[in-house]
This record gives sequence, C-alpha cells and structure tokens, in this order.
Amino acid sequence: MPLTLYDTPVSGHSHRVRLFLSLLDLEHDTVIIDMQNNDHKASEYLELSPLGQVPTLKDGDIIITDSCAALVYLAKKYGNVQWLPEDPEGAARVQRWLSTASGELYRGPVLARAIKLFGREFDYEATVMWSKRLLDWVEQHLENRQWLTEDHATIADIAMYSYLRVANEGGIDITPYSAVTNWLGDVESLDGFIPMYKSVE
Repeated sequence: MPLTLYDTPVSGHSHRVRLFLSLLDLEHDTVIIDMQNNDHKASEYLELSPLGQVPTLKDGDIIITDSCAALVYLAKKYGNVQWLPEDPEGAARVQRWLSTASGELYRGPVLARAIKLFGREFDYEATVMWSKRLLDWVEQHLENRQWLTEDHATIADIAMYSYLRVANEGGIDITPYSAVTNWLGDVESLDGFIPMYKSVE
C-alpha cells in the first residue's frame, strides 16, 4: 500500500513533507486538501486529522498529522542515519531545529505570510520582530557552516527551509542575510529537490 500525503500546495508545512518524500525518492499518492474550500473541516478528513491540520501522512494504518513528526517518521522508516542522527547529541541538535520550526519560525515568517497572503488577524509587528530575531540567529549560526546541524543535510534543514524560502510573501526580506540565502541554495541543490509553491515573486 503506497504512502498517501494529504497536501495543500501553498502550505509550507505540506512542502516539508512533500520535499522529503522527493529527496527519499518515495512513491506516494497525493490528495489535495483545499483549505479555501474548507476541505480540512470535512468530517472524513477530521477522522484522519482531528484538529483539521495539513498535511497528514498515511502509511498503511499509520497516520501522522504533524509535519515535523512526519519528517521523523520518514527518516526513521525510509531514510538513513544521515537524516536523523542516532547519537544523543546529534539527535538533540536536530530536535532543537524541529522545535524552532514549530516555535520561532511559526511566530515569525509563518504568521507574517498568513497575514499578508490570507488576511489572518495577527499582530504583524510582532511577527516582524520574531522574524528578525530568528534570522539574526540563523545567520550567525550559518556563518561558518553549510548545514544547520551536521556536515550534511538533515531533517532540521528540511523543516526550516520552506517558510524561509517564501518569507518575502510575508513582507520579510531575507536578502541581507547572505549565509541564510546561501544555505537555501544548498538545500535547493540536493538531489530530488522540488520547489516550494510561490504565490508571488
């Protein structure tokens, strides 16, 4: 039974999983969830994802409803130690960035994009503040390294990539951050890379 990804093309959360499936060269079926049409609130989808979150990854009887959790699952089941180190320190380094993807990245570029693109009602100035704090930190972190945690790409890089690539859609300019933009290019050079859907140039 093939993997199935319940996907929303404009969602960076969905792109994380879609990208990793491509990097692992895993065949899968795709079901598009049109959130504008409230597909994520339909009863049949809520049976899979009780909170109506996108994406959802289904592997036989196993259902994963969080994008970072899906990255961990795919790395453990179909990837290799390159993507998620087995040693405690390496695993903790990756987890730090998965937490950042759900925390500071969400409070900054993710919500800024939701405000600008989808008219969501959040404090835009707060999202700009969080974006700057995050980008300053990531820039400093990447000044003398290519990847976020190891000497090769891990799921930490996949988790952080999508929303930083489309940060401009939320009015967040990343061009002054040369280390960040170089890192984005390195992710895009990975075999099997597929781009994040962009709503604006």
